Amino acid sequence: MNIRSDSNTHLYMELAATIRNRIVGGAYENGSKLPSESELMADTGYSRSTVRHALKVLVDEGLVTTQRGRGAFVTHEAKPHGEDLSFSSYTKMMEHSGGRAETRTVDACMARAAGVIAKFFDVSPGSPLVKLVRMRYLDDAPLCLETTYLMPEFSPLIDENLDGSLYALLQDGFDRTAGRGHKAFEVCFAKQNEAFLLDVPRDTALMLITDYVYDTDGEPLHVSKRVQRTDRAKYVEPIG
Repeated sequence: MNIRSDSNTHLYMELAATIRNRIVGGAYENGSKLPSESELMADTGYSRSTVRHALKVLVDEGLVTTQRGRGAFVTHEAKPHGEDLSFSSYTKMMEHSGGRAETRTVDACMARAAGVIAKFFDVSPGSPLVKLVRMRYLDDAPLCLETTYLMPEFSPLIDENLDGSLYALLQDGFDRTAGRGHKAFEVCFAKQNEAFLLDVPRDTALMLITDYVYDTDGEPLHVSKRVQRTDRAKYVEPIG
């Protein structure tokens, strides 16, 4: 297993990307046992904490499960990233559903990293990040308010027209493509500005959906927080 040694990248993300690519490529089949932590340490020269961090990334993505005393196992037959619609663009998802999508930019600026967002990007609290705030519409009616955070290298986006597909801009302008990640769901209540933009009464129950997305090389790509009306959309969890 050949792993790059580059101080500018996160070693655990490189290891996670290598294992992920082997799963996608079929080297590790569905249900098969991955090399043990000790084997991965010997093979890569990485510390146990780096190996465990890499495995946790894959567990969070739903590709791997760990069993106490037995090790780590592949849980799903992974599709190539280009076929994974979990983190497809909003426009593409609405096209698949038959709806008419529209995006309008509310704000685009630099902000400061904090909390879980700083942790995801592995930067110190207060570090600069790109912040994009956009309203999403479905069939001409407001659906959600989306705030996206990216690393400073994407700052040219601040001056771009963001009313289309962000993923298309990332691909065309930076050669970066969304790969895998995970979502977090929770209930929140509309603040004054959210109520105004989403056209709902203040304190209306909304769904907060947070996407933590890595690119196809396993590097952190973006965090997006969507405050979404619950009367205009539903979430379907696949079984199997």
